[in-house]
Amino acid sequence: MRRRLLGAGPFLVTLAVFAVGITNGHLNLDDWGYTAGCAFVRGGLSFANVRTAFADLGHGGIWMPLTYLSYMADFSLFGGGWAVHHAVNAVLHAANAVLVLLFLRALLGARVRPWACAAAALLWAVHPMRVEAVTWIASRKEELWTLFALAGLLVWTRFLVRSGKGLYLATLALFVASMLAKPTAVCLPVLAYLTARFVAPTAPRRLGRYLPMLACALAVGFVAVVSQTRPTGLDAVDLADTSVAWRLLNAAVSLGLYVSHVVWPVNLHLDYRAVFGGWPQDGWQGLLVLAATVGAVGCAGTRLASAPARRLVGYAAWAALVAVLPVLGLLGVTGDKAYADRYAYLPAVFLALLVAAALEALARRRAGLAVALAMALAVGEIALSVPTIRAFGSDRTIYARVWADDPDHWRALRVLGAEACARENRLADGIAMLRKSLRLRPSASTAASLAYVLAIRGEPGDFADVRRLGAGVLKNVRRDREGLMLDALAIAAFREEDDEEAVRLFGAALTAPARSHNNLHAMLNFGYALANVGRTREALGLFAKLRAVSDAGIRRRAAEAAAQVQAGAFARFAWQ
Repeated sequence: MRRRLLGAGPFLVTLAVFAVGITNGHLNLDDWGYTAGCAFVRGGLSFANVRTAFADLGHGGIWMPLTYLSYMADFSLFGGGWAVHHAVNAVLHAANAVLVLLFLRALLGARVRPWACAAAALLWAVHPMRVEAVTWIASRKEELWTLFALAGLLVWTRFLVRSGKGLYLATLALFVASMLAKPTAVCLPVLAYLTARFVAPTAPRRLGRYLPMLACALAVGFVAVVSQTRPTGLDAVDLADTSVAWRLLNAAVSLGLYVSHVVWPVNLHLDYRAVFGGWPQDGWQGLLVLAATVGAVGCAGTRLASAPARRLVGYAAWAALVAVLPVLGLLGVTGDKAYADRYAYLPAVFLALLVAAALEALARRRAGLAVALAMALAVGEIALSVPTIRAFGSDRTIYARVWADDPDHWRALRVLGAEACARENRLADGIAMLRKSLRLRPSASTAASLAYVLAIRGEPGDFADVRRLGAGVLKNVRRDREGLMLDALAIAAFREEDDEEAVRLFGAALTAPARSHNNLHAMLNFGYALANVGRTREALGLFAKLRAVSDAGIRRRAAEAAAQVQAGAFARFAWQ
């Protein structure tokens, strides 16, 4: 009974903390593309959809079929929706908190009191660095690969003590499941080896038992490279897009920042930036912290009197490094960064071993002080985590946090610029932010957003800017898979009374294969353009469809347009 209560504590507290984010919305950064915007996910669990999840290697630029299956289950079991996705993430994280507790108990055993392991597991779970992995829907892959990895390592520790073919096969199956949730799990064979050396340091090194694990890791690693370099529907990506020297520098800085944010988790946000070839953001801070950390670990290895304590520090340090190594940007495609809070999800578990051991050491001298310290740390972490969870409520709120920390963050400028134009009626400010974003980081999405706003504003020179920004799409409409640049070009043509061109562009925009934004205004304008070029039957058919939508304003305007067309009472529809 006491053990059950011990596990229930981290589970319930973690669930209560992250339940704050269940009412959050979604972020346009991958959330839509992984869930409601993905046809095989939105369709729920079926043989065809499951097959597609495994067969489509490049969807989203990452092969993670089990994670897609979990999103499918959300739709099949609960009907989908952002609240459902958030709730499932929170439950998975709470379950991982229990697995962390079990993992700490398995490795530390009787040397550390159970409450110290429970406290360390809770401190891991409610740490502000966990927020990104839990509250960002698209980051469920971190929770899933960690869940299977921890379960596999737990079975592996049992196998190391008892042996048995069944335990080994169960370990291998869980490791494979972890790799299918996220390819980062290719580090598991090395983690298994390090864990074996820690749990049974005097046992023979039977390297043959790692060969099946390595074979699976190599296979998944190969598929991961294919998915990164040949993402579905996008241009191929070059693996060697930056120099090795810069990757090493950025990896070193990132390691230092991980340690820094573990110890002092303030100003955490989404999407940390590092410009290829340039000096990484907070570079000196990261390098100094890394140097101090290496020195501290080295000093602990020589000064600690207890051999078990030295082994624990060495195991925790090496395991954390191995767990984060696949996402440090040394290999593969990592965008323009090698640091993200979510990447520390599993590596931080090994640091929790040190937290449990430290609480035990303090408890042996002053138990009351150890308990009070653990409670104070938990309260402090929760106080920092809750505002961060709420900041993930929308693109605007999370990128306002990013921009406050990094005023030259190109994606924050793009998101906030679009928000200023669309919701805050600050066109001049929004356009300036979008222009700055495009200057800092040329991007088709940013160019499309800027062109759309310019087309709507329609001041002198704006339409020429729209055509300049969309020159490539004008030559080949298939280059715009989302349709936003085509919308902008079509609006510009419509407002300049080039109705034939407007018809061509609106038609292409509405059939763009990856279109995710609102169709209604584009359909209305398409109907106007069709009527203007004399294709009244098609225009009336489109207006009839719009008279059945839920948007009252669109219904009214479609009804008025249909009446005008039927009465022949219009000379030309103009921009509204």
